[in-house]
Amino acid sequence: MPIKDKKTKPKPPFTQMAQHPTSPVGSDTTLSNDHSGSKLFTPVLRTALCHLLILCIALMCYVVHLTEPPYLFWDENYHVTSAERYLEGIAQFEPHPPLGLMLIATGEALVGANKNIDKRVLVATKQIKGDDLPKGFSFAGMRLMPSLFAALGALLFFGLLYELTQNRLHALLLTSLYLFENAFVVHLRAVHLDSFQLFFSLAALWNFVRLWNSSRPLHWWQYALLALWCTLASLVKINGVVLFLIFPILYFKDAQQHDAQRAVSWISDFAIKSGAALAATVLTTFAIFYVHASISRTLPSADTAAGKQDLENMSPAYRTFLERHTALTPGMVITITRDYFRFMDKDHLGVPKLDVTKPGENGSHPLHWPLHDKTINYRWDSADGKTSYVQLAGNQVSWYLGLTAVLLSLVLIVNHRVFAMPLRGSKRTYQLIEAFTGLYAAFMLLHLWIITQRVMYLYHYFLGLIISYVLAVLMWQYLCDIHPLLDRNRKPLLTCAAGAIFLSFWFFLPLSNHWPLTHDECERRNVFSRVVDCNQ
Repeated sequence: MPIKDKKTKPKPPFTQMAQHPTSPVGSDTTLSNDHSGSKLFTPVLRTALCHLLILCIALMCYVVHLTEPPYLFWDENYHVTSAERYLEGIAQFEPHPPLGLMLIATGEALVGANKNIDKRVLVATKQIKGDDLPKGFSFAGMRLMPSLFAALGALLFFGLLYELTQNRLHALLLTSLYLFENAFVVHLRAVHLDSFQLFFSLAALWNFVRLWNSSRPLHWWQYALLALWCTLASLVKINGVVLFLIFPILYFKDAQQHDAQRAVSWISDFAIKSGAALAATVLTTFAIFYVHASISRTLPSADTAAGKQDLENMSPAYRTFLERHTALTPGMVITITRDYFRFMDKDHLGVPKLDVTKPGENGSHPLHWPLHDKTINYRWDSADGKTSYVQLAGNQVSWYLGLTAVLLSLVLIVNHRVFAMPLRGSKRTYQLIEAFTGLYAAFMLLHLWIITQRVMYLYHYFLGLIISYVLAVLMWQYLCDIHPLLDRNRKPLLTCAAGAIFLSFWFFLPLSNHWPLTHDECERRNVFSRVVDCNQ
């Protein structure tokens, strides 16, 4: 039976509901119901305490063990060479946009742990083996920025969930989905790019929900700021372009705030806001490539494999600039940007496609990602009868919660849109479920196309995993609207869920933290599904 508002008490707008003690989206009882201490525990202080707690846990999960293992694994052997070329000021092209690579180089420059060793071998190749690293090489600098961005991403995830639930305690408990995600812990604190992309993606999604919740027409600068976050995510890894789908979704809702009878006003509003978003995208891209060109002013050496490859893909105008014959003009930045994206396109064409018949193939199909299929053993080391693994394996409780939320969201949308079943829960929550389900579907469709072009891996699902976690929170909100029993027991049920997530995280943590396991201890991690091939 549909929920109806009482006619004697009009439902306040959402911006007021956030502070109303009987709001249907969940009263913000925060961390204490003791009214005698309400002056001490102000809303700002409560939020600050949540942030402090989350940051402390995130730092322990993502930063404390950043130098472990003290060896290269997976794509680190590519990215450490790219970062070093930035430090040396050598112009280069890479398969990914430059933002994440420049951030990695920033961490290495800040720490300076390797400043007294000879690192010339790093700039000579696009890929280096662990045995070829300079003696005494420290990973503290190269892994610093990925680890910090991973930890700070937890704060953005909390902000996103608080915007969805309007309850600090509920958002705090649900942040365990991010904090205690084993796949994030093992992958994001390494010399990889995904922590940067997730950070900017979470900023974009948080901003999107805040704008969605607004009851007033949006300003052009709000669209520009949203475009900034989406562009930054795309300039780390190009598949972040899927985030731009939130613009038509947002504007469709925003346009309803305007007078539909005035076509001229609507056209003007659309032109201004879309123009602001486009301008922000172009200017952000220009700024990142301007920085890239400014710090990479040295012509690559034709005597090295890396330099030879980069020179072959440079236009004559770019080479002339590097030979110090021309200045760094806006036109030159555009030329460098064009050359860079041409190299990216050419490089991706050379990446092999997925071959599931190949023995030991680590690649996986996007349709298998939600099932937590095809975990990856990044490396292992054996000593004294025990083996230490670096295993890309997720928190199974969290992954299956995300999968369940995606399936329930699809069922809810089909029932409402196809079979015209009336909504029984909050319309606002349902609309957000539709928006994020559409974003999830677009993400999967994009990667179903990419898999036809090149091989992909389980970590390519990270952005989709975050979206599935958002859907899990929204479906929980919707189910609590429908079932009073769930609504009355939100706190204990969420506490139990957070506890289950943490126990699963702790169970698989040895695989994430390179802790030694006996063969029997390793095999116990396969009790639910095969996540690791244990060595004898």
